[in-house]
Amino acid sequence: MPKIAEKQTVLNGRGSIVRFASGTSAGNYVYREWDNSIRNYRTKHILEAQTMDEAILLAPQVAIELAQDLATKPIAPTNIDPLKLIAREEKLQRDKERLFRAEQKKDSPKMTIEKAMDDWLKQQQKRVDAGAFAQNSYDHKLNCCKKIRGFLKWKKITMTSQINETSFDDYCIYRLKDTDKRILIQRELSVLGEFIKSYLVKNKYIPARLWLDGQFLPKIEVRQSDRDANPAINPEDWKVIVDYVRDVWRKEAYKPIRHNNNGTMVDRSPESKSAWFRNMFWHWILVAKNSGMSPEEICKLKWKNVEIVDVGRVSNTKAQEEWEQVMGEAQAEGIDLDIEPPDLKDTSEWATEGTEWGREERLIAYITTMRAKTQDYREIPCNLGYVFKRWRDFLKSQTDRPIKGDDYVFAQLFNEYKQPQQRRIGQHWRMICDYLMSAGKLKGHKFSDRPYTLYSMRSTFIENHILRGT
Repeated sequence: MPKIAEKQTVLNGRGSIVRFASGTSAGNYVYREWDNSIRNYRTKHILEAQTMDEAILLAPQVAIELAQDLATKPIAPTNIDPLKLIAREEKLQRDKERLFRAEQKKDSPKMTIEKAMDDWLKQQQKRVDAGAFAQNSYDHKLNCCKKIRGFLKWKKITMTSQINETSFDDYCIYRLKDTDKRILIQRELSVLGEFIKSYLVKNKYIPARLWLDGQFLPKIEVRQSDRDANPAINPEDWKVIVDYVRDVWRKEAYKPIRHNNNGTMVDRSPESKSAWFRNMFWHWILVAKNSGMSPEEICKLKWKNVEIVDVGRVSNTKAQEEWEQVMGEAQAEGIDLDIEPPDLKDTSEWATEGTEWGREERLIAYITTMRAKTQDYREIPCNLGYVFKRWRDFLKSQTDRPIKGDDYVFAQLFNEYKQPQQRRIGQHWRMICDYLMSAGKLKGHKFSDRPYTLYSMRSTFIENHILRGT
């Protein structure tokens, strides 16, 4: 006898659902009924079920199919009274009709779509508060839910009980009127599917058969061009963006403003919130472009995960100047030094010893980070040593509080040193790029009409390394 891993009685004791732990049916869910006429079980596999709950929901239909299978089989010559077989089939038919009527009369819990979606989002927020779910992922679901609510309002669906097999057939058509980003619609459908499966079906606000049908939500074809949502930034455009942020937009935080009370012009404080944010934004995009990190990784980056190392470089011109200065000072004091002029060196090599002629400071940053999707740590060496040092010096000038290893690199000085808000950074990036594009200062990507996004800086890093063969 095969071992049973799970067992559940269904249909008021008429049959049971079992999952075998061994034998040829191991791992599968099976519906079975005891048949006194053969002193054994009649069984039928529930192929569509992946869990015990799904198997229980499908039990009535499987019981009916099992009865129909028995009715179509030829009756072998036995000692069974044919009248008993007829009575059995009549009873099965009555049970079938009773189950159908019960299903028709069964009232699902009623709830408005608005409240159901709000409750589901509250569950997602609890996951964020517990650290089991990223804030950016929650924000993405929240934004998708706004689009879904608009569609439901357009369809005049206000109650969960109104949802049927065709409720979402027009979703793609509805959204394509507002956007041509098919991959965005695909992501919205993914969020909608999660909401339906993990909340509406789980809480029995809609029949499980709708979701199990497999064709409840429409599908949309995503083309390769739709995946180019974050085009890389060409070198000319990047220079325009950085120059504007550094030399124009950032310095606006230090310009005098008109006083609200008497109308006089007053200087802004260099410790103002605006000065901090605009300097932070400048350094943030430099790190994004030159490290290849995702916006989420940069916002979570802490000082303890940044190591700045002076590897040094050799300047042949400076080496010659240093030698001439030493020889000139020795000659002025009457000292005869027998020191050979420094040899010319490859300026691309490091000068880590610190004793070479013409050595200049060269700061390299080693960043340790972890990707949220893979949960894998990686170390990124990059030419950002001066950027981090300059940013750290700026922070020291803004506050007397010492910088700690557990502090976020781009912590909000005016909000309890909390993690920076990626959404706000993205809003200012969009504002700056839209302004420069409308002014005709940006060319855009030659193979894409999409605007530059925060992730475009990561795309630029990747594309540059691909072109270099690294």
